[in-house]
Amino acid sequence: MYRFIIDETKDEYDIYINLISSLAGVYLSRRPYVIALIKELLSNKELSGKRVVIEQDMGRDIGTTDVVSTNIKDTIYYALPLKSKVFSRFAKNRRPKVSSTLTVVLNRDTDNNYEVTNVWIGADYPAFPGDEHATAESREYWKTHALVQDALLIQSKSITKLCPY
Repeated sequence: MYRFIIDETKDEYDIYINLISSLAGVYLSRRPYVIALIKELLSNKELSGKRVVIEQDMGRDIGTTDVVSTNIKDTIYYALPLKSKVFSRFAKNRRPKVSSTLTVVLNRDTDNNYEVTNVWIGADYPAFPGDEHATAESREYWKTHALVQDALLIQSKSITKLCPY
C-alpha cells in the first residue's frame, strides 16, 4: 500500500492517505487541491478513537458538493458505483452546489496511525443503506437526498429506477 503522509507532526500518530485504492484516493484524483484543505483542517485537531468523522466549515467556498436534496420533480435512479457492492441514489440533470464545508473520515490502523479513508466537500451524511457504516438514519436521509448524476463512475448494467433498499 502506498501511504501519502498528510501529517507526521504528532508524537502519537501519523496521518496518511492511500491514494491508490481508498475512496479518499478516488475522490482526490478528481480534486487534488482538497489535499491542502485536509492538511489545513487536521493541523489543529487531536484525534482519538477507532473511527473519526470531522465536518468543518472552512470559512470560505472550497468547491462543490455532489449531494443534493431532492423532491418529487427530480428524476431518480440507482446504480452501483465502480468497485462498490452498495447501490447509490442519483438525481438526473442536477448540478453540484457550492459549499464551504469539508468532511474527512479517518480510521486508526493497527500501528495506531490514522488513515484518511474518505473525504468530500459538503456536510457529513449517513452511509447508503447496505453499507457497513449505515445508520438508523440512512434510509430516511437517502429518500430525500441524492448524488448528482456524474458524481461517481458507475457500473452501467446496474442502473435501475427501482429502489434496492
